[in-house]
Amino acid sequence: MVGLAAGGVLRPDRLDPRTVLVISFRYHIVSIVSVFLALAVGIALGGGPLKGEVDNTLVDQVQADRAVKADLRAQIAEARSGNGFVDGFADTVAPGLLNQTLEGRTVTLVALPGAQQSEVTAIGDMVGTAGGTLGGTLRVGDGLLDVSNKELVDELSSQLLDGASDVNVPADASGYETMGALIARAIGTDKEPGGEGVDATSDSILAGLSTAGLMSADGALDRRGSLVLVVAGPGSGTEEERTAASTITTTLATAIDADTDGVVVAGPMASAREHGVVRAIRDDVVAARDVSTVDSLGRAAARVVSVMALAGQAQDQTGHFGGVDAADGPMPGAGASE
Repeated sequence: MVGLAAGGVLRPDRLDPRTVLVISFRYHIVSIVSVFLALAVGIALGGGPLKGEVDNTLVDQVQADRAVKADLRAQIAEARSGNGFVDGFADTVAPGLLNQTLEGRTVTLVALPGAQQSEVTAIGDMVGTAGGTLGGTLRVGDGLLDVSNKELVDELSSQLLDGASDVNVPADASGYETMGALIARAIGTDKEPGGEGVDATSDSILAGLSTAGLMSADGALDRRGSLVLVVAGPGSGTEEERTAASTITTTLATAIDADTDGVVVAGPMASAREHGVVRAIRDDVVAARDVSTVDSLGRAAARVVSVMALAGQAQDQTGHFGGVDAADGPMPGAGASE
């Protein structure tokens, strides 16, 4: 029996459990029926009055997407064609622009982590186009640019310095500054434009660096160069890791420049943006004064400009060239763009 209070008011606390079950069941039935009715109305509208409008909208959207995709493909093809033209032009005019500007010079290449092998090879060939000689290629290990290895760098630089009597560094030099001076002694020289031979001191320093996984020769190091060309990649890791690696590279490049006839650091456009090594050098007052930079590496024109900048270093001229905030414009002699 359903519980009624005086006046015929329904009292929920007096409902029979069977009555509650029946009401609940009816409620769920009504809810399910409502859902199916809503679906039916939607289907009816989609297949009836709204069908044409919905179909047309979808068709129009698909056609618009296809048009955008085709336009993007055309733009990519055009850009590739334009890049091919520019690269071909740069390679063609390179001998005339470089005009034996590195004749009698020996150059050492240093490849940073992330540098493309194709770029390292191509820029080495461009040194030859300018009449220079490639003394050897060195590869920097990730560990040298990892700030977490600072203690290792400090300890190793101190040990190696003890065995390199002709390497002089200030008493307050940091571990990275000392390491830069040691690397300069191992791979470079400021005494002979044509470079110097690899001696026992060079071998000892390189052996220590190689054993620690910090730097190694890519093949034989035939001669220590009077000029050093550092090839950078776009950088990797977190923003903090990239910033730290760029700062360390800046310190090393500045120290190497001090004990050679000049250093150029060249990298892709990404290296000239925030946290990149080219950007770090340009933002450092001391480094920017002594070390030249080139961005946009990856294009033949940038390789030509890198070698031109190297020839400028041989004449004690520093510049910053490329397409990303380059103070001295796209190439030596061109001037900065407005």
